[in-house]
Amino acid sequence: MSRQSLPGYEKLVERAFEKLGGKRGSGEVFEMPRADVLVVGSKTVVQNFRHVASVLNRDEELLKRYFMKELNVPGSINEAGQLELKGKFNPQAINQLLVRFVDRYVKCSTCGSVHTRLTKKGKVFVLRCDACGAETTLPAF
Repeated sequence: MSRQSLPGYEKLVERAFEKLGGKRGSGEVFEMPRADVLVVGSKTVVQNFRHVASVLNRDEELLKRYFMKELNVPGSINEAGQLELKGKFNPQAINQLLVRFVDRYVKCSTCGSVHTRLTKKGKVFVLRCDACGAETTLPAF
């Protein structure tokens, strides 16, 4: 075979991606949401709670339960979509908990993607990555 009859590197890469079903990843960078925390009297309000849950692609009820369990306090979601927690908590502590939640229940432990789905099977969570297809079993809370 002559050198000119061999396909170029770019052609080979494109052909490989076609056989794999396309390029994975969109090149986007995940922007970690920050909780907008306000302490009012004896309660702490996460004002952008609904937005945070939406960005993380997680159920509001699940995220609420996580905060309540980690802080060991009762809480509720008001009609404006804000999380109200009984007790006074530092905004940095709330955001640190949010980072821990993302690291454990949002990011894929295999490839680091945030494009994941969390399902509950019995007493465990299964984190399924849409980017690499990995499945990780996590303890429920």
